[in-house]
Amino acid sequence: MQWVDSIIGEIEKRFAAEIKAKQPLILRDEKTLSGRVHIGSLRGIVIHGIIAQVLQEKGIVCDFLFELNDFDPMDELPATLERRDEWKQYMGQPLFTVPSPDPNVAENYPLVFGNELKDVVHALKLPITYYPLAPLYKEGKFNEVIHDALEHAAEIRAIYREVSGSQKPDDWYPLQVICEKCGKVGTTQVTGWNGKEVTYMCKKDLVKWAQGCGHSGTVSPFDGHAKLPWKVEWPAKWKVMNVKIEGAGKDHSAAGGSRDIGRRIVEEIFQYPEPLNIPYEFFNIGGKKMSASKGLGASAKEVSDLLPPKILKLLMIRKQPNQPIDFEPEGVTIPQLFDEYDRLADYTFGRSEKPEPDFARTFALTQTDFPKQPKDLWHMRFSLVAFIVQMPHLDLLKEAAQAKGSSLSEAEKSDLQERADYARRWLTACAPDQFRFTFVEAADFDPENLPAISAAQKKAFGTIHQRLQETMWKGEEVHKVLHAVKTELNMPPKEIFAPLYQLFFKRDDGPQMGWLLSTLSKEEVLKRIHTYTA
Repeated sequence: MQWVDSIIGEIEKRFAAEIKAKQPLILRDEKTLSGRVHIGSLRGIVIHGIIAQVLQEKGIVCDFLFELNDFDPMDELPATLERRDEWKQYMGQPLFTVPSPDPNVAENYPLVFGNELKDVVHALKLPITYYPLAPLYKEGKFNEVIHDALEHAAEIRAIYREVSGSQKPDDWYPLQVICEKCGKVGTTQVTGWNGKEVTYMCKKDLVKWAQGCGHSGTVSPFDGHAKLPWKVEWPAKWKVMNVKIEGAGKDHSAAGGSRDIGRRIVEEIFQYPEPLNIPYEFFNIGGKKMSASKGLGASAKEVSDLLPPKILKLLMIRKQPNQPIDFEPEGVTIPQLFDEYDRLADYTFGRSEKPEPDFARTFALTQTDFPKQPKDLWHMRFSLVAFIVQMPHLDLLKEAAQAKGSSLSEAEKSDLQERADYARRWLTACAPDQFRFTFVEAADFDPENLPAISAAQKKAFGTIHQRLQETMWKGEEVHKVLHAVKTELNMPPKEIFAPLYQLFFKRDDGPQMGWLLSTLSKEEVLKRIHTYTA
């Protein structure tokens, strides 16, 4: 069973009454918009989005809400931010109060990154509803949970201590006020609560990344004047948004982590059941965990520029949520993903000896028009497309039709052009040297610079040269000649093929040689091979 369908089964069991009553099941996820959203954050979006898609496929009413968190304090300056000194003055302010680096892109700082993320997710065609956080506070949606948190501050301190060992002082309150003087929220500490208002101080040295102004005051904590700290705010959102399903990354779901704290707070303080958790593992790039705070790795936008939406979805759903995703854009991950997609298509459309229903299900889920039935298209292997687009003498459409054995449909032509586009992007951005080829044109061919070969190899190339003169100029026929000579003379493959690749690429390996030679003029091929027989 595909992991998505297994989770759907659990959802149907747990929320049977709500489903029967046609009550919408709320799924939720979020991202704080302190900088470009990293590709690791996209995993949670796709997991929740795919679950929402399958729920809708089954006729179960649901809504996937994604929070663009614009109320957290600005606590870092992204490495990509220009004129960094100009932005230091905003450190500690709520993100929604920070001006946009580019007013043409977004009205404020966090929406620059939120809009970029929305563009990436839009291409995946997931059922998703976005909402900013700050307006909910201003509209009073958090007033009740703020009141409950302040009234039960001692109990919350005890939960912190019992679950994670974190010791909060007896005068600590789970709230941060927006300073009335400097407008910062990351530097304030609530010092008292009388049931209607809180007293607070804006401390100069409360945090390392921002400096408070020293102001002290009294203010109502409601209607957007204050916000809850993350570990209390998270369970508060579950109640406020009526959340039924919300997964979390491995770091949050670890024993004694924020999920465990949230479970206690939501059930004991806010009197609301914890949503169904779907813990998911890290997204690793180059063997390292993605870290938004350290800027390690690539953004969701950068990776989406390297992968078409259906392949990006495959990357996110091919493994169960509790397994890490390893992605190496500068390695072989991208061509392997395309190959895996093609294998899934073969399973789906009966071109594999052993049927695998889970593979067909995964293939269907990768499609951007799910739940429609996917189309059976012929695909040219990505690595071959990547090679052809580097060869000025080759026509991609012509080579594809020859490889397929018939003309391509319009849908297949479109798919081929998409692969060619992404192959060029990959080659330009991060493909390893093994996939990069520079064809040596006839005018640049210099036989004096070829590597020396043995007498046995010269004999072999003499035989190849003779037989190719009489061979029909088709890839499979040229292939037969090369392998027949290799077998007859009992020569290691490298002693035949490495010198041939040197003739055309000045390297020792490359694509299938018979096909490659057949794409060149017979006269030019014979001329170059002849240089090895002298």
